[in-house]
Amino acid sequence: VYIAALAAVYNGYIACTVNPIDPLLHANLTAVPLVRSVGGPTKKFCWVCQVHVSKNSQHCRFCDKCVLQFDHHCAWLNTCVGEENYREFFACVTLVFLFTAFEFIGQSILIIRWFKEGASSSVRLKAIELYGGTDGTTFITISLVYYGLLFGTVAMIAQLFFFHVNLKRLGISTYDYIIKEARENQKKQREKSEKCKLQREDARLRSEAGQRLLCGACWVGGEK
Repeated sequence: VYIAALAAVYNGYIACTVNPIDPLLHANLTAVPLVRSVGGPTKKFCWVCQVHVSKNSQHCRFCDKCVLQFDHHCAWLNTCVGEENYREFFACVTLVFLFTAFEFIGQSILIIRWFKEGASSSVRLKAIELYGGTDGTTFITISLVYYGLLFGTVAMIAQLFFFHVNLKRLGISTYDYIIKEARENQKKQREKSEKCKLQREDARLRSEAGQRLLCGACWVGGEK
């Protein structure tokens, strides 16, 4: 658990310190090109940076720079995640998930033994020996509060971990996923709008034909 925690801190540090800036932008700003492939001659112009960058780069409004293979801006690490630091970012998330999950399992076993084995529980006797008291009420209260906080943490980290596992399976980035979801939502909204428009037109034509709508499922003819 402690090794995983230290490894998570290390990978998080590397992800924060590596600059994922687009190499063409870096060359323009410093006149010292980075030794990095940009995948052919395909370029696009960034109107914010006012320079040609790689076609697969995106401008981050938080970092105010174009990032090669932009995935997302991580608020927790306070840095952009792109081609140069995604591996360390994913390793950090994976390790945090592992050590919090192991901690959650260990805490679950402790609490189960506490209540299942009763007053003669070795866990309860050890808690009284280390923390004092007569029945270990303070210890188990703190443990239950910690257990609740740990559960919420593991749930959030697990969601993030499996989300990125799914992205790797699909071969897309977080940015691509968000754009895809936005386009699908726009498509659904257009289809819904068109459907409502057709329904209103149908109702108008029926009304003009001397019919009256009584409910959503039936039409009854009548005079205007």
